[in-house]
Amino acid sequence: MASETGKKAKHDDRISNLSDSILSHVLSSLPIKDAVSTSILSTRWRHLYAYMVSLDVDFHLFRRSPPHIVTSFTNFMDKMLFVQTEGRIEQFRLDHINMLGINDSHVCGWISAALWRGLKEIDLVFAPKSSIIPMLLFTSKTLVTLKLEFPFLMTVPVHVNLPSLKTLELKLIKFEDDGSVKRLLSSCPVLEDLSISGCDMQNMKCLKISNPTLKSLTLVFNCNLLEFQLFFFKLAIVIDLPSLVYLKYEGFRAKSYSVGNMPCLVRADINFSGKEIIYHRHGLVELFEGLGNVKSLRLTINPKALPILSHKRFVALQNLLHLEILDRMNKWKGAGLSEFLEFLPNLQTLVTCKVSNEVWFPMEEVPSCVVYQLKECKVLDFDDESSLFKLATYILKNATVLDKLTICTSRILKVDAKFKITKQLLNLPRCSNKCQVVAF
Repeated sequence: MASETGKKAKHDDRISNLSDSILSHVLSSLPIKDAVSTSILSTRWRHLYAYMVSLDVDFHLFRRSPPHIVTSFTNFMDKMLFVQTEGRIEQFRLDHINMLGINDSHVCGWISAALWRGLKEIDLVFAPKSSIIPMLLFTSKTLVTLKLEFPFLMTVPVHVNLPSLKTLELKLIKFEDDGSVKRLLSSCPVLEDLSISGCDMQNMKCLKISNPTLKSLTLVFNCNLLEFQLFFFKLAIVIDLPSLVYLKYEGFRAKSYSVGNMPCLVRADINFSGKEIIYHRHGLVELFEGLGNVKSLRLTINPKALPILSHKRFVALQNLLHLEILDRMNKWKGAGLSEFLEFLPNLQTLVTCKVSNEVWFPMEEVPSCVVYQLKECKVLDFDDESSLFKLATYILKNATVLDKLTICTSRILKVDAKFKITKQLLNLPRCSNKCQVVAF
């Protein structure tokens, strides 16, 4: 009986039947501390970690560890990267905090050793007081993805060469000057995805992003109103990206915008929810003038943004087919909506927040896109019956080719109220015979 149980256990041990290469890939998905701990399982597992193709090193896991554990970890990393140099490391992630027993130069050596092993992806998060990054990082021929997060000055060397880099993410970095960004971007001949988030640009006068291969650009600026008033009016932004498909822009309004040569732009996500919009109206219009080819646009807005755009004349967004208007603060009530739609002659899908009878006044002359192009309309977070029916009636009455009107009622409404709204909506007259009305 015991022998049969032993045979069954051996038969059910599927993990032991896996090859070393598969097990090393499994270990690569674990944080380094967990991966190393598997070495005590058996003789076979003792050295499997040496074949890991991905290293996830998080110093936070050792934050409360006694000194001898930190020393053991340091010795392991030295052995892994400096001694056992066979095989490639494809991914390396390091979340660094200041710890006794591990100095910056040591960490810099680990990063350099990983790069020498043919690294393809690297994700580095540095502590505020850490300031050493290896220059080899800027001349790697194998790197495809580079992610950097550190809140200190980044010195970009004179000679930069990243011939394989396709994804570049920069977060919280303080740029040295205009030339540092220019050198970095011009040395990435196949770059496709660029993200700059929360970076300090007080040393810069112009942020110029020009690259013939870039397809996705994310610019997120985090600042309070005081910082904006003191600095951000001084920064000019120039964007020249002939292959760009997606643009995300969030944060302050710059001194000026020069946005051109984006014939391939398909989607844009623009966030103007901050208060600083009222201080620089011209820049808002400049940015929108560069979005002439966009097909899908998501706007997260300050209540004053749409009225500003609606009363300024800029080139119509002829190619825009899909528009979403969102409001994080729940303060926009429809101001400027009808007027803004005049700039969108071919709009087919409209997703909008609720409107208020006190703010939203439909124009006597209905925008042409509503009459001849609009096929789908979705209204979010309705909790006021009167304003709901004013907008719904307006859309249903004038949209001749509308296929679907969707009303998403507020969560605060009770079931009976939602049922009443749905029933009334279904009874509204429709200009389009094929229109379906849905409320939930």
